[in-house]
Amino acid sequence: MQERVVKIEQRLQEQGRILLFPIDEGVALLAPAGVGLAIQQAIPGIVIGIISYFVWKRLKGDGGVERLLAMTYWYLPREISPLKNWPDSAVNMWRG
Repeated sequence: MQERVVKIEQRLQEQGRILLFPIDEGVALLAPAGVGLAIQQAIPGIVIGIISYFVWKRLKGDGGVERLLAMTYWYLPREISPLKNWPDSAVNMWRG
């Protein structure tokens, strides 16, 4: 009888990548650079891309995009929040 070897991926939760960067950081870097190239302003596009990459990386911090969404939910008023269909974070006790 022959044994079957089943390999289980160790990185199922790992985020996809664009070149060497996670997807969200890659978009923050490459989108402004791509727009700059498209409108024939390569140097300003690359500079804005680098700046937006560092700003995004600083904003998202160690918690990732999930932390940024949580901060948006808890700190923005419901009227201007992009998460309007979520329950209001200002309610302390729900009555049922």
